[in-house]
Amino acid sequence: MKRRTFWMAALSLAFPLVAGAAAPLLGRFALQGGTPHVEGYLLATQTGSNSLNRHLDTWMTRNGSATAIRSYQIDMTKYLHMIAISDDFRVFLHVHPILGHDGHFLLDQSFPSPGLYHIYVDAHPERFGQQVFRFEVNLGGPASPVARDLGETRPASEVGPYTVRISSNSLSTKNESRIVVHILKNGKPATDLHPYLGALAHAVFINAEDLSYVHAHPMQLSASNTDANGKMAMMTSPENMTMRTSLPPSAISSPNMLLHVALREPGTYKLWLQFRGGSNLYVAPFVLSAR
Repeated sequence: MKRRTFWMAALSLAFPLVAGAAAPLLGRFALQGGTPHVEGYLLATQTGSNSLNRHLDTWMTRNGSATAIRSYQIDMTKYLHMIAISDDFRVFLHVHPILGHDGHFLLDQSFPSPGLYHIYVDAHPERFGQQVFRFEVNLGGPASPVARDLGETRPASEVGPYTVRISSNSLSTKNESRIVVHILKNGKPATDLHPYLGALAHAVFINAEDLSYVHAHPMQLSASNTDANGKMAMMTSPENMTMRTSLPPSAISSPNMLLHVALREPGTYKLWLQFRGGSNLYVAPFVLSAR
């Protein structure tokens, strides 16, 4: 506790506050099953008269240091992925602040509605592996907790002209789970899907109880694992599956995908599956249970 107090004091010297200015937030480590090796900070400052506009400044430091880390590994074409989720689990944003020479990631972000937001920063500082921190930013939300959007447990989600189906809403915490994902457009297997940020899709799982975070990416699954109507066939063994990753952005992706996910905590999860159809991005939400 004394060490934290010392370094927060050091940060106050590095970022002196003026009247009405926000203080840097110290992040909570949020990567499920991970180990914190650094510390994360976020400074969220209102820009202009619109209370939903924020200048976001986030950085990481080595433990025991007030100096921002400057070297990061690229992960899925970006140095840092920022995920913002409203406390009611209805808003999902996936954005990418720009890394400056001083080790700070900067972004001007407009949020769609008032409320409490959980902001996750997901990055790989050099030599420390994946590190994820969560910050709470209140943009005029209600004083009392709101009900979270966890009622829909169907295996299909309608988004734009697409129907996204998953093979199961129940996962295991005892071993790795496999989820088959199939995307239809106007009732037929989609033929206009493209990779996004180096992956066929991005899957973000948030535990509704402790808000821990898991980020996974599906692999390509051979069309031979679906029937003539585009419905998901029963899986037999991994040897019968054809999978690929790292397709170029202009490639046409298969609508059949296989998602490997290792959840370590039982409970209810919200899954946001983000994919690119045509020239647009879509997010298909699901509610799952893990036991």
